[in-house]
Amino acid sequence: MSGELGCIDVPVLRWEQPKWTQRLHRLISGETVYATLEWPQAFRSTAASSSREGRYTFKRGGFLHPFVTVRRQEFEMEMAKLSLDWKGNGELVFANAQRFTFTREGLARFDYDVTDHRGAHLFSLRKEMSPIKHSGEVHLSPAGMGHRDIALLVTLGWYLAVMVTEDAAAAAASA
Repeated sequence: MSGELGCIDVPVLRWEQPKWTQRLHRLISGETVYATLEWPQAFRSTAASSSREGRYTFKRGGFLHPFVTVRRQEFEMEMAKLSLDWKGNGELVFANAQRFTFTREGLARFDYDVTDHRGAHLFSLRKEMSPIKHSGEVHLSPAGMGHRDIALLVTLGWYLAVMVTEDAAAAAASA
């Protein structure tokens, strides 16, 4: 694998966590890496994503009204905010008023479907259940493959799925 990230041009991709001891995840298809998502500090919610589209940071906040902020890494200014409800569904709103909906598929699963403001389906994210390593599949629709922000949306969806999984594991361990 080269160090250059590929342009997303395939309809099915896979998220993998190469080492369970590291919070580094890669979006791949075959030998090509399309994006990465990494939490530089243990037990923190801030993650950095890299793709051909750019480098972004995601940070979770709020308790009663949870949200995730999206920032372009070079500028550290908020460019979008994903507001979540108690079921894990959310609406992502960019500073330019562009909107996307993240719909969680049931409370027992950590899967998401993402649509644009017109309701056009962009992709489905299916997270596999594993107590040790995170992995899952992304299925892009034709509309999703042609979307200019697809890598950002897919990495944000994966960030959300991983954080919800880790929250559920922590809650189960403390019960």
